[in-house]
Amino acid sequence: MKASTIALCAAGVLAHVAAASSFRTWYPEYGANFQATLESNCAAEYEAWNADLPPKEADYTANGTTSAGQTVVQCVLSNTSEFMKANMASAAVLLGIMPFALSVLGSSSEESALLYVIGRRPLLTTLLLAGAPVVVALRPFEYKDPVGILRAREGRFYSFYMGPSWFVVLLEYVITLAAVANVVHVTYGLSVGVTTMILPDSSYLPGLWAGTGILVHIIGALCLRSRLRLLTPKKEPLLRSELTLCNEKNITVETIPETKQFLVLSWLTSTSTTFHVIFGTLAFSSMQFISVRDAFGVIGRYTASVTVCRVVLMYELSGLRTAVESASGVPTPDDGQDPIDGLKAGPRIFTFAP
Repeated sequence: MKASTIALCAAGVLAHVAAASSFRTWYPEYGANFQATLESNCAAEYEAWNADLPPKEADYTANGTTSAGQTVVQCVLSNTSEFMKANMASAAVLLGIMPFALSVLGSSSEESALLYVIGRRPLLTTLLLAGAPVVVALRPFEYKDPVGILRAREGRFYSFYMGPSWFVVLLEYVITLAAVANVVHVTYGLSVGVTTMILPDSSYLPGLWAGTGILVHIIGALCLRSRLRLLTPKKEPLLRSELTLCNEKNITVETIPETKQFLVLSWLTSTSTTFHVIFGTLAFSSMQFISVRDAFGVIGRYTASVTVCRVVLMYELSGLRTAVESASGVPTPDDGQDPIDGLKAGPRIFTFAP
C-alpha cells in the first residue's frame, strides 16, 4: 500500500503545481486564439478567478455559472468560433474512449500481481504501473487460477536471451523510467492545458486518474497474496530479489483455499476496475480547449507508455512461465486437468525455478 500512497501524493503535488498554471498554458493549435480571447474579452473574469472571488448572481441567472472558474470558461467559449467548438467536441470524444482503449492494450491487475507477489519485484512493478496507469475491467466473482496465466499453451511466448542479467535489469529500469517520465509529462500537460467541464476550477482529475489506476493494481496484488503462500525455505533479501530476473529465481508457492479476505479483495478489485474506466471516460470526455490534432498526440503518448510497460511485464512473466514448465509435478493443460478443478481440490504447490 506504500506504493499507492506515494502515487496518490505525487498526483496531489502534480495537481497543486498545475493549478497555478490554469488558463495560462494552452495546447498549441488553438492556444493563441484562447490567449487572445482571455486578454481582450475575459480579463475581468480571469482576474476574479485569480482572486478566488465568487461569481455574481447575475452570471448565474444568465448562464448558470456557480464558480469563478466556470465564469472564465463560459466567457472564453462565448467568444470561440463554432468551428473550434466542434473540433474540441470531437477531441473530447477521442479522449473519452481513450481509457477503455488503453485498458485493452494494458496489463490486468492479475498479471501485475504475479510480478509483485511471486516475482517479488515491487519497485519494478510500481514503476510499470506508474508508466501504464490503466486497468482491465474484470467481472466480479469470476476468479482465475492464480498462476494459471503462467501455464503452457501452444505457441506461447517464452523468455529468450537478451544479454547479461545486469544489462537486462538495467534496460528494464531505463525503459520503465522513460515511460513514467512520459506519463507524468503528458498528464501535467493535460492538467495545465485543458479544463474539465465537471470541475473547471480544479486541475487534479488527470493526475487522480493516473494515481487511482496504480491503487487498483495494488489491491489486486493484495488479493493474490491472500491466495498464495510462499514456501521458499530461505527468503532472499528484497533488494536482491528486486535486481534478479524472474527466470533466475527459485520460488515455491502454495495455493490456499479462498478466504473471506480474498472474496472481499477480489470483489473490490473487479469493481474498482470498472469504476476506474468509467471515471476516466467521464474525466477525459469533459475536457475543453484541446483540438483533435493535439488529442491524437496525447493518446499516442499514453499508448506508447502503456505498450512498452506491457512488453517489460510480459518479458518478466515469460521468465516465470519458463520456470513453471521446468518444475516437477506441475500439471499443464495437456494432462486434461481443469486448473479450476485443481483449486477446488485443495492446496497445490508450485515451484518456480530457473
